[in-house]
Amino acid sequence: MLSSVEALRRLREDMVMDRRKLVDQQESIQNVQTEIEAIDRAIADEEAIQRTTCPKTDIASI
Repeated sequence: MLSSVEALRRLREDMVMDRRKLVDQQESIQNVQTEIEAIDRAIADEEAIQRTTCPKTDIASI
């Protein structure tokens, strides 16, 4: 099962490929770009949440 970050990264990759296809077809890419940027922000948010909810344990304190 994919983690939320992995799923978002895969979605972003798909969107980038879609954008490239649109560019090849000379269509507007503004909406696709906006969606990719939103996914980038979601990835950053998920990573920040993971850092705050699952901080790395300090092995020296064990």
